Amino acid sequence: MAFAHGKMAGTMLKKLVRSALRAVAKVPWVRKLVLHPAVHDRLRAWPPFEGIFAGGWHFRHPFDRRYQVETSGFVQPEQLESSPHEAGRKYAIYAGSQPSIIRTALNALPALPDCTFIDLGCGKGRPLLVASEYPFRSLIGFELTPSLVLQARKNAAVISRRFAQRAPIAIEQQDASQFPVPEGNAVIFLYNPFGEPVVARVAARIEAALANGGGTKFVIYYNPIHGACFDASRLLSRFFAANLAYASEERGYGPDARDSVVIWQGRGTARAHPHADASIKVHESGLRAEILSY
Repeated sequence: MAFAHGKMAGTMLKKLVRSALRAVAKVPWVRKLVLHPAVHDRLRAWPPFEGIFAGGWHFRHPFDRRYQVETSGFVQPEQLESSPHEAGRKYAIYAGSQPSIIRTALNALPALPDCTFIDLGCGKGRPLLVASEYPFRSLIGFELTPSLVLQARKNAAVISRRFAQRAPIAIEQQDASQFPVPEGNAVIFLYNPFGEPVVARVAARIEAALANGGGTKFVIYYNPIHGACFDASRLLSRFFAANLAYASEERGYGPDARDSVVIWQGRGTARAHPHADASIKVHESGLRAEILSY
């Protein structure tokens, strides 16, 4: 019993220390110091500071400060709505993707006239805001959790006011596995938002749309845990695969220094990038994918 109490006290102390360190790290000059690459890499390897960088999503992202929006933060699974097809999946979270990685993925695509950008499980809408920098005809996000829908709509309104020339952003509160696939050209984006059952349903909907003809479809899967669902499609082919590094100003605003992206093409004729067929390795945690070296 004494051992159990001692272990519990030790766990509580660790949590208190990490909370205190995270609070101190939010002080502007301290944050600037700990996020300097030379300091960041050393501190991350030291257990007392591990919690700061594992929770890097808690810091307000430079993207948010630049555009005066709110896409940062970390939302726990119990605070999120889930699709009825998720079968009790418990590890879904909300955390923002890195803008530089989204831009690199979009820059890899060929020019697509009159193209719609769709974000499935859009959260607070950061990928939609980044995609609005590009000449899409329209941008649509699908999200189930009401609080995230509300915030995404607020963020979209900020961008619309500041950049009236950009395409409109619409946020729909809807199960992403039921999203309507546009007849024309479309880019469909996912940042590992669902478990395998919903990803499989998404892939099936895209495949059905491709079978009926009408437009080129690209699927951008950021952290492609269930990429096999798209690889299994007879109408989608690999177009791009890589591990992409965070931009220098984004280091420390997420738990890693790079993330993986795979892109598939359907009914398109664009030539695939080198190493597009590289294998996807899913780490033992089941939360992170990596493109194997080629």
